[in-house]
Order: sequence, then C-alpha cells, then structure tokens
Amino acid sequence: MINGHSMKFILNWTTLIAAIVCSISAQNISAQDTTEKQSYNKYCLPCHGLEGKGDGELSYLLYPKPRDLTGGLFKIRSTPTGNPPTDSDLITTIRKGMPGTAMPPFDFLNPDELKDIVSSVKDLGNINNSNVAQIPIPDEISKTDELLKLGKSIYTDLGCNQCHGEKGRGDGPSSNVLVDSWGYPIIPRDFTSGVYLGGGQAQDLYLRFVGGMDGTPMPAYGNLAELFEKPKSDESKLAWSLVHYVKSLETGISAETIQPPEDGKITALAVSKRTKSEKLLDASSRFWEKADSYSIPISRLWQSDNVNYQMVDIQAIYNADYVAVKLEWEDRSQDQGLYRVQDFQDGAGIQFSLDGTKGFHGMGSKEHPTDIWFWKAEWQMRVDEKIDSDIALAYANRVTDSNVETYPQLMNDIAYLSGRDVGNINSETAKVSPVENVMAIGPQTVTSFPENEQKVMGKGIWDGQKWQVVFVRKLKFDSKQKVNFIKGESIPIAFAIWNGSEKDRNGQKMVSTWYDLELKD
Repeated sequence: MINGHSMKFILNWTTLIAAIVCSISAQNISAQDTTEKQSYNKYCLPCHGLEGKGDGELSYLLYPKPRDLTGGLFKIRSTPTGNPPTDSDLITTIRKGMPGTAMPPFDFLNPDELKDIVSSVKDLGNINNSNVAQIPIPDEISKTDELLKLGKSIYTDLGCNQCHGEKGRGDGPSSNVLVDSWGYPIIPRDFTSGVYLGGGQAQDLYLRFVGGMDGTPMPAYGNLAELFEKPKSDESKLAWSLVHYVKSLETGISAETIQPPEDGKITALAVSKRTKSEKLLDASSRFWEKADSYSIPISRLWQSDNVNYQMVDIQAIYNADYVAVKLEWEDRSQDQGLYRVQDFQDGAGIQFSLDGTKGFHGMGSKEHPTDIWFWKAEWQMRVDEKIDSDIALAYANRVTDSNVETYPQLMNDIAYLSGRDVGNINSETAKVSPVENVMAIGPQTVTSFPENEQKVMGKGIWDGQKWQVVFVRKLKFDSKQKVNFIKGESIPIAFAIWNGSEKDRNGQKMVSTWYDLELKD
C-alpha cells in the first residue's frame, strides 16, 4: 500500500518529468522553427518582410512589388485556380525565380534550405496542400498551320489581345489600367520576348492558361470547349492551339534555350604570368578568345516598358599577379553624360562575397559583407577624353565668365571643393580609373574605399550595339574588406548592369543571382 507521503512524492516526480519532457519538446520545436526561419530570413525577408506581407525593407525599390505571402495566392501553380501550389511548385519557383522581376533564381540553395523556405512560406500563408489535386496535362498536339490559325482566333475571341496586344507585345488597350489583387499596377506579359513566369515550355504555358495566375487579372481558361460551345473532346485541341499560337509570337531568345553555367561555376583561364595588366584590360586581346564565355541572366528590379530581362556574357582570366573579368551586354545607346539632371549613365558592377557565403544578393549583410567593383561610363569618358567634367561636352557652345578657372582659388578653394579636399573619390576632378571600389554590408551601406585604396582598373568600350567592360585587380588583397583571390577556391560572384536610357541609377538596375568564380589551370 502507498502511503500519503509516497503518493505525494510520486505525483511531484511525475509532474517534474512531464515538465522536463514538455520543456525539451518546446525547445526542439523552437529550434526547428528557428532553423526553418533562418533560411527565409536570410534570402526572403528583405523583400517579403518578417510576416510575409511583401513589405520588406527593400520592397519600395521593387516593381512589381514582392508577393504578399499571407493571402495564399500564387501565380505559378500546377493546381486549379483557387487552390494552393504544391511543395514542388514552390520549390520550382524558388529555384528558377521569376524572370524579368526582382525575384532571382535561388538554384544554389541545397534541398534542406529549399524545404525550410517552403515550410516558412506555407506557415505564413496558412497553406494546407496535402490533398490538393494537380491539373492533368494531356499529350501535346503537334503544331500545324491549321492549329495556329485556330489558336489565333481563340486569342482574339477570348480577348487576350486586349491586354497582351495584337502581336503579343503586352501593349493592348487595357494594358495601362490593370492592377493585381492588392491594387498595384501590373504589366501584361510581352510574349515576343520569349520570357515567361513559371517557364516557357509548352507544358508550362498550358498550366498558365488552364490554371490562371491567381492574384493577377489573368483568369483560368480550363473550360474552352464550354466557352466556344464545342464538344468536350475538343478541349485539348483548343488549349494546345492557344499555346502554340502564343509561342509563335516569340521574336526574342527564349529563356528556356539559355544554358546557365554548369553547377553555377565560372572558370577563369590561366594565362602567361608575364602578361601585363594593360594587356588584360584590352577587350580584344587574344587571351579572351581562348577563355570560356558564360551567359548570365539579369532581371530588372523596377520593371520598365522595354527590356526587363537580358543576358550578360562573362569571361575571366588570370595569371600569377592579376585577375581580369570581362562583361559584355547589348545596349543600343551610349549613355555617358551625367552633368544634366535629366541624364543618367550606363554602368556595370561585380559583387564578391567576402566570407564565401551566398547570402542576400542585394549587397550582402552585416554577417556576410561584400566587395563591389563599379564601372561608370561617365568616368570612362573622362578618362578617355582627359577632361575634368562632361559639362564641356554637354554644353559645347556655352558662354563662360573669363575668370571661371581662377575665381574659386582666389576666394577660398575649400569652400568650393570640399568633397575633393576631404578625399571623396566621387569629387575628384581627374579620373585615373573608371572603376570605383566600394564595400557594403547591405542596402544603403555602400562605402567607397579611400583614394589611396582604389586599386581596381577598368576599361569599357561601346561599339554601337553593345558594351565590353573589363575589370582588372591584383590577386592579393590590400585590405581584409576586399576579396582575396586564391587558386583552387570558389568565390561567390554576382553582376549588375545600369542602363542610362532607362534612367537606371543606384538601386534601380538589373541584377543576377550568385555564381562561383574559380581560378583553375
């Protein structure tokens, strides 16, 4: 028989064990939540926000705005309209990104990180997709002239041309008044570009047409036979005819045909150790003919009416002393003037992660700082023309005071040129290099290195259709805040382009995701 004291002891002991078990379980759950959130916070929070409302600290710089994940509405799905995406849908979107928008591809994430982000997204949107059905995709019907003719009539009868335009350029009569489910303006897809959200394969477009794009004005057309009063057996033919017709509108290079670097690696070619830096700077040098070229996609952070997605060709070479990286991209206008307030310059940037971590691609973070090389077309012009300012070129017929060259010095030089006199590289009157070397630990933290630490050389040439820009720097760093190039080690690298004709400046630009630069034999 158990007496009262024994019973009290047993109850207290049982309560203590239960409390310990609950505490351990809570700690395990908390640790799991923290781990899952780490991936979301690292890669998604700056744009989508802590609670997933699309209100991250960088959201004001982005258009279209980041998706509000709390509503559970997603554009890219393999499920019927009104249903949540599958885990596979979410993973595919994260890995491939949303071409032409600020959402980059995160194909460098490992399976656990992808799984953690998907779990966070589902939690934020209160999504339960365990039993969701997927849209069945029937066998594709081969393209024929008859099918294209049918697709064109469906395109017109459905009113696709009202938003996407008669030729699919996204310029229909309704294109300027469309808004998404949150009231933000939204631009119809330009089919001629060959770039689509969710992929550009025929099966991808089939899913977009049949399932619609929730949260946008794009409805679901899974009942074409009913709409056109045709037999149900014609449903597949009607849908595939529309798919093939839209694909026939493409005039650009399809994003599906672009092969990114294998495993995300950019390999630098070793050249003679006797090669001087001046030779490496020459974009037409024979060394570049031997180096592998990699096509890197970049997307615009603030969508324009023109180019929002394009390719930059990347090459890299090195020797015992220097490393050189060459960027080449199409740009039909040369924007070098900067003196007038209405002018903006072309530019190119290379970003390196200092600790080898592919953190947030928007200039890093406090935990993962970045070293950035920024080539400026206006600086290039001043180097080439050997002038202090582009005002003489912008206003060639200007009338000036006879004392304009000496008056500031006679009065007080510091009062007029304070930026120059404190060593601000942007205030220099003469430019030695068209490249500015800066450091950053996140957005709005860009800090230029002092003039005596500006060691990156550069040269840009415009041939009437494209820019070729070469960056050169010594392999070894002169500061722990700069990247150190070591043979055999991978260095995370990313790219950015500014187009002056699009009024690009500062955070308004086109960017890539992370890749790996490797120096090998």
